[in-house]
Amino acid sequence: MNLKSKVLGAGVLFFLGGGIALAQTDSTRVAEVDEVVIVGYTAVKKEDYTGSVSKVGSENISKKNVSNVAQALTGEAAGVRVITTSGQPGSEPQIRIRGFGSVSGNREPLYVLDGIPFNGNVSAINPDDIENMTVLKDATATAIYGSRGANGVVLIQTKKGRSGRDVVTIDTRIGFNAPLIPRYDVIRSPEQYIGLSWEALYNQGKFNGSADPVAYANARLFSTQGIRPQYNMWNANAAQLIDPATKMVRDGVTRKYSPEDWRDYGFQTSMRSETNFSISGGEGKTTYYTGIGYLKDEGYTINSKYERYSGRLNLTHQAKSWLKGEFNMGYAYSDTDRNGQTEDSGSIFWFVDNIPSIYPLFLRNAQGGFVNDPYYGGYQYDYGTGRGFGALTNSIADATYDLDNRKKHEVNANFFLKADITKKLSFETRIGGQYYNNSRNDYSNPYYGSSASQFGSLYKVRTELFSHNFLQLLRYMNRFGNHGVQAFVAHESTDWKYNYLSASKYGLVIPDGGEFNNAINQNPAYSYLYNYALESYFGQAMYDYNGKYLVSASVRRDGTSRFLNDKWDTFYSVGLGWVVNKENFMQNSSVFNKLKLKASYGTVGDQSIVSRSATDQNMGYYPGYNVYNPGNFMLLPAAAFDRIGYPDLTWEKSKTFDAGMEFTLFKNRIIEGAVDYYHKTTDNLIFDNRLAPSTGNAIMKVNDGLLVNQGIEFTLTGHVINKEDFYLDLSLNGEWLNNKLTRMPIDATTGLPKVIDLAESGFGRSEGHSLYDFYMREWAGVNPQTGAAMWNVSYTDNNGNGKFDGGEQIASLTEFLAQNPGATILEATTEVYTQATQKYVGKSAIPDLRGAFSVNAGYKALSLSAQFLYGIGGYSYDFAYAGLMHNSVVGNNNWHTDILNRWQNPGDITNVPRLTSNRTGDTNYNSMSTRFLTKSDYLVLNNVRLAYTMPNKYFAGLGLNGLTVSLTGDNLWIQTKRKGFNPTTSETGNSNTYRYSPLSTITFGVKTNF
Repeated sequence: MNLKSKVLGAGVLFFLGGGIALAQTDSTRVAEVDEVVIVGYTAVKKEDYTGSVSKVGSENISKKNVSNVAQALTGEAAGVRVITTSGQPGSEPQIRIRGFGSVSGNREPLYVLDGIPFNGNVSAINPDDIENMTVLKDATATAIYGSRGANGVVLIQTKKGRSGRDVVTIDTRIGFNAPLIPRYDVIRSPEQYIGLSWEALYNQGKFNGSADPVAYANARLFSTQGIRPQYNMWNANAAQLIDPATKMVRDGVTRKYSPEDWRDYGFQTSMRSETNFSISGGEGKTTYYTGIGYLKDEGYTINSKYERYSGRLNLTHQAKSWLKGEFNMGYAYSDTDRNGQTEDSGSIFWFVDNIPSIYPLFLRNAQGGFVNDPYYGGYQYDYGTGRGFGALTNSIADATYDLDNRKKHEVNANFFLKADITKKLSFETRIGGQYYNNSRNDYSNPYYGSSASQFGSLYKVRTELFSHNFLQLLRYMNRFGNHGVQAFVAHESTDWKYNYLSASKYGLVIPDGGEFNNAINQNPAYSYLYNYALESYFGQAMYDYNGKYLVSASVRRDGTSRFLNDKWDTFYSVGLGWVVNKENFMQNSSVFNKLKLKASYGTVGDQSIVSRSATDQNMGYYPGYNVYNPGNFMLLPAAAFDRIGYPDLTWEKSKTFDAGMEFTLFKNRIIEGAVDYYHKTTDNLIFDNRLAPSTGNAIMKVNDGLLVNQGIEFTLTGHVINKEDFYLDLSLNGEWLNNKLTRMPIDATTGLPKVIDLAESGFGRSEGHSLYDFYMREWAGVNPQTGAAMWNVSYTDNNGNGKFDGGEQIASLTEFLAQNPGATILEATTEVYTQATQKYVGKSAIPDLRGAFSVNAGYKALSLSAQFLYGIGGYSYDFAYAGLMHNSVVGNNNWHTDILNRWQNPGDITNVPRLTSNRTGDTNYNSMSTRFLTKSDYLVLNNVRLAYTMPNKYFAGLGLNGLTVSLTGDNLWIQTKRKGFNPTTSETGNSNTYRYSPLSTITFGVKTNF
């Protein structure tokens, strides 16, 4: 991609703290200027850069309907994965760059907004204010950020004005959000569900030895051992309802009432509206950009929304010939409702997919009629007294009557000065930071649900973050003959502080009052402070000879307050590049228009420590100290020991090698592409080391082990047709990743490397395996004679009888082999889940290939683009599906329609075991095993946009410079192994019963310039 700019005279380029300025002489001419990228603390022509970067421009960002700009990166850059873990509008996605940077530490990249490390919420940045985003991947690009660059860096540049070009822009979009991505197929018919329930009780009686399984099932179907009698919705008892011959509801049986479809009340088609207004331009020495925006993004679940008011101001002024200043400030106020999204019985998603279809949404009387609500009017919701599923709860009623609201004020600002000491030497300084104040207000009504017994409750949380960064930099730039040099030395300091306060009260005087003065009883209040400081000294040098031979090097020394003893470390990088197409022997090449080879090596670190426990987040900031919890002992202050400190804990450190090539093919640049190979070794991994019980402590966190991420990523763009009135571009990017632990930490109890770590359910971590190799019991199918589930068991034939006997099983195969090398191991099947052997099952959550492809076409004023995401290979654990394939007490959960393939009679060949309503011995049918490992291939239609730019002749004389209308759709379709299964919503692809599936959005937009 080339940027066309008017170059004045010699066109000397020099860096101005995040921009490119053009030196002025007398004459002007039009020339092409190579694409410039901001990399770390320097601007450089992409052709002259030795590192690996991906740049996403505003034209690609604006194609997508996103409330969080990080989501706009989806599919745009090879090796960059955007994981939308929630469809809640305004939620923060997870970003992963080049694999998994840590075992249990931080994996998120560093965000840098206009030169300042950004610690706020990315959702506070209006996508319309962004000029471009640049993803830094390799050590040459990230080592300059030292201890914060281990997981990659995302640079965000906001828009600026241009002198002599005043522009007014109005961009408005309106559309709707809907749950177009399908959910799981579950039993929707009450008759079908009750028939299956009766069959389960019949089988229970049969396999328990009942003389009359029919009578056994009839007696229990509507009872405390089955479904409570008040939920019998038919005008019949069990014997009258079910035909024993077919195990189905008899013809002619009538209902007292028809239960509601919970989806109709929990989900909705909602509105999305967005308007952005900006003015930019400049005159003489001053340029400006100012923009305001409004977004209202309603989710597809009831009382789920995100509303944002935003504003941004960018000012640049050349005060003196040697002094330039910039001021940049953004503000956002957001108002978010998150009702019905808790990971418990308050989840609408859990209810909609899992509640048996026999249960009504609204309470019914004995005759099946509605019951009027004495408090809110209308019909009273059924809170499930005696209901097998979600007893005493109703998530849709809670989402209607209660409130989970967050209001946030957020400011980010920075001030930049550049003083030219000489023509070649300059001093730059930048100070900036972020502040936000977040208020969470939870209200639980006094009449129904979890707080009814307390007469209502209020819960309030106030969080406040303030972070500031101060940079001083001395820069030297010179070009003499064929030699170009750019170098700087700098100092940077960061201070980060987070305050938390929470309190709750109950017993509401006024039923709908939301303030504490309206409640009479107080629960304990909590508050705490997290903070850290980072001090850095660093420098970088870049050299090129005649634009052909490129060398870069950087070094950074970081010190952090997070670690107690080992606070300082040094990070460095070196990069080499060769622009081959500038060699004489390439001048007449008919194949390569451009060709650059590059390689780099360097180190980066990570100071962020992530605790698995939400109540132990102080581990991330003060890991070196012993922790005590204050308490009350006989009305005197007391302190209870919580955990030991880890004073020797220090940085995780990565050594990264990168080699790649960038090219364009043929004279007319028909094909553009880039290929990179990377090898990243991370040592000093943060592991949990289990201590001997005699120490009185369970866990010691240590730095040990070695993790390798290596892969190949590629980007290809083909300009298939490029004519005056018509163009067609095809683009493809992808990533192949190999992840492996090559050294395990020392086990303190043995003094030897740890054999295996099973800290994350379903996965084993041991030498020679990836972080996400599945380690679990192996499903062996269904016994065709009895319908019982079977699993594989590895055993040692201790009594030599040639068959498996209880007590001979191996619990964990990897650990057994480490303790008993050379042992003779036999294989068998068992119908007892706890006897089955946990082992590596030869499947991984890491796909073979993952990426995106897109189509961009245009004819005259009409343009069409589409982007698809794909994943090939790998497996994921479908937890949500497993929950729907249960054998629990009837009435306790719904079933997936695959339950219709269950075993029913001796000789049936099926993979779905018998139903026996939680019969002893049959309770683990849906427990973790390879039965629910699912191929995680996917194809997603992520974005489609159709736009028409009206010719100027239609609005000549109106003062308009451009008018574009567009129709855009996001997240419209997905193809996976199973309907409802979406492996793109988590890092491992595993499903979650409570997950707010990503919403689908369709909008109509109008954009005009004056």
